Amino acid sequence: MFYEIASEGLALGWKANDIKSITVNLIIMWYTGSGDSGKTRLPSGGEVWKDEDLVVALGDLDELNSSLGVVISLYPDIKEVLEAVQFDIFELSSEIAGFEMNFDEEKVKHVEKLIEEYSKTLEPIKNFVLPGGHIASSSLHLSRAICRRAERSIVRLLKTNRAKQIHEKYLNRLSTLLFILALYVNKKTNNPNVLWRKSIRH
Repeated sequence: MFYEIASEGLALGWKANDIKSITVNLIIMWYTGSGDSGKTRLPSGGEVWKDEDLVVALGDLDELNSSLGVVISLYPDIKEVLEAVQFDIFELSSEIAGFEMNFDEEKVKHVEKLIEEYSKTLEPIKNFVLPGGHIASSSLHLSRAICRRAERSIVRLLKTNRAKQIHEKYLNRLSTLLFILALYVNKKTNNPNVLWRKSIRH
């Protein structure tokens, strides 16, 4: 709904860098009714069907952000890290919707630094890891899978120049960070990771 309202606002002369003010001023508008026909409005594409690739990508990113909110509720110890990621995802979403948010390489470097920091606390893994253990760890694996889907959606947009390479790169690194954090949470809560082993069939 936010992108639909913001798009209509831009048509009235609002500035893209007023996005935060737009959010505050329109927070009381719970619905507009303009999407009841199966279409929505985006600054980058005008009126589009809700199953268009760009809208699907926005939905995947929204789902990713929501799943991270669940993880924060389950395991507040990594709240600061994941809330920063949530802000990044919102900015990334805003860019593919048509706003310029100056999403740059520094965000990728920050995620890479986090991967390095948290990796140092873990023992080497020689098997595939199945989701399990602490519920926050399992939820991080779910977020990782959603992140991969969002990345695939961004790749589809890249093919038609409707997203930036930095968007795909960020999500690629983020999926790795979420995997590392899943292992980290299990270690901190003394839950063994569930390791995949080849089944022996008779």
